Amino acid sequence: MNRPSITLSLRISFLIWGVLVSQLSGQTEQNARPLTASVSENWVIRWNRSDDFNASTVDWRKWNKNPEKFSGWSWDNERNVTVQDGFLKITLRNDSPAITEKNGKDREGRGYTSGMLKSYAKGTYGYYEARIKGAPMFPGASPAFWLYSTIDDTITPIGEVRYSEIDIVELTQRQSHVEGNERITDHNLHAILSNGKLGLPGREWHRPNDERFRKDQANEYRAPFDPRTDFHTYGCRVEKEEIIWYVDGAEVGRKPNKFWHRPMSVALSLGLRAPYLRWQDNKLVVDEKVAGGEFQTQMFVDYVRVWELNPKSE
Repeated sequence: MNRPSITLSLRISFLIWGVLVSQLSGQTEQNARPLTASVSENWVIRWNRSDDFNASTVDWRKWNKNPEKFSGWSWDNERNVTVQDGFLKITLRNDSPAITEKNGKDREGRGYTSGMLKSYAKGTYGYYEARIKGAPMFPGASPAFWLYSTIDDTITPIGEVRYSEIDIVELTQRQSHVEGNERITDHNLHAILSNGKLGLPGREWHRPNDERFRKDQANEYRAPFDPRTDFHTYGCRVEKEEIIWYVDGAEVGRKPNKFWHRPMSVALSLGLRAPYLRWQDNKLVVDEKVAGGEFQTQMFVDYVRVWELNPKSE
C-alpha cells in the first residue's frame, strides 16, 4: 500500500474542502485576517457581526433597526442610515431651526436625530476592525465604533460587572476649535459594577474621565491626520488579559482587561456632542442655551469586520 500517496490525497481533499467552506461562509483573501494579524495566527471571520456593505440596502436581519434610545438625541435609522456604492452612510441632523424644550424637540416634535447600527449577535474576545471616514462637522458630531453589553441590574454581589463597554474609537469629541483638536481620537473603556444594592441604586459607574479610573480606562491619541477627510482603519484586539487598540495597523493604546468580559454587541454610530449637548446628572442632555439651527453631517464606513481566533492556531 502506498501510504504517502494516500496521506497526500487526504491532505489535498481537506484543503479543497476548507477552501469551499470558507467561500460559502464569506471568508476571502481580502477579509481572512485582521490588519495586524501575525503569520502564525488563524482567524475566523464572524459574519453575524461583520459587513462589507456591498448590498443595495442595510441587512436588518443582522443589524437592529430600532436600537434603544440614549439621552440628548434619538435614533432614526429609517431616515439616517443608508448603503450606497459599497459604503454605509450615517447622517446626524437637526431638522428644527431652534430647540426649545428640555428633551431636545421643538413644538412640532422635531429635533436632533441620527443613526446607529447595532448587531443582534454578541461576542467578547476577538479582533474588531472598521474602515471609517469621519463627519466634517466639528465640533458637535462624533463618529464612533464601539462594543457594549446590556445592563444587568439584577447582579448584586459587590464588585461584579453589570455593564461592559469598549470604545474602539470615538472621533472629534472635543468641543473647541483649537487647532489640532479635530485630530484627537479616543479609545476608552466604561463599566458598571455592583455596589451591593438591587436596581439603579446599585450601579457604580467606572468612567474614563473619572480620575480614579483614568489610568486603566482612558486612551487619547493625537493622529497625524484629520480623520474627517479620508478613510482610516480602526481596530481593537480584546483578550482575557488585555485590550489593545490600533489605528491604521499601529498600536495606539493597551490596557489590562479588568471588567470587559460580558457579551457585547458591535455598534457604529454618529453621536451628538458639545456645544449642542452638555454633561449633567451622569448623562448627556441638550444644551438649551445653544440655538442649534438646521444642519446635516455624515460619516461613512467601508466595512466592519469581527474575527475570532481559532483555538488551533499555532
